[in-house]
Amino acid sequence: MNPPLPRAYWCHADVDGTASHPLPVPADLLTTAPGPAVTWIRESVRWLTPRLDRDAFHRAWAWLGDHRGAEAAVQTLRRGQPYAYELGTHAARWRWTAYPVSVLPPPHRYLPNEHPVRSHA
Repeated sequence: MNPPLPRAYWCHADVDGTASHPLPVPADLLTTAPGPAVTWIRESVRWLTPRLDRDAFHRAWAWLGDHRGAEAAVQTLRRGQPYAYELGTHAARWRWTAYPVSVLPPPHRYLPNEHPVRSHA
C-alpha cells in the first residue's frame, strides 16, 4: 500500500470587476502548513487596505483584527477544507482562497540522483 501524499496548501487570489486603475493580484503561494496560508491571505488583505474605499477599509481591518477568526481559518484548513475571504469594494470583488492539496514529493526522495554506472563487458 502506498503512503498518502503529503498535504500542502495552495493560496490564490482573484478579483472580479473593472476598475479604472486595476491593482495587481498577489502571486499564488504553495506552503506546507496552514498557518502560513492564512498569514498570506491576511498580508494580502493588509497590502490592499490603503487602496480601499472607507467602508471596505473598515470591513477589512475588522476582519484583520479578528484573531479568533484567523485561528478558526487555520483549523478549517487542518480539517482538509478550503478557506476563503471575500471583500467587496465599490469597483471590484476580491477573493482570497487557501486550498488543501496533495503534492508529489520531490523525486530525489525516492529516486537516486544519478544513474548507477553500468559495465557492458
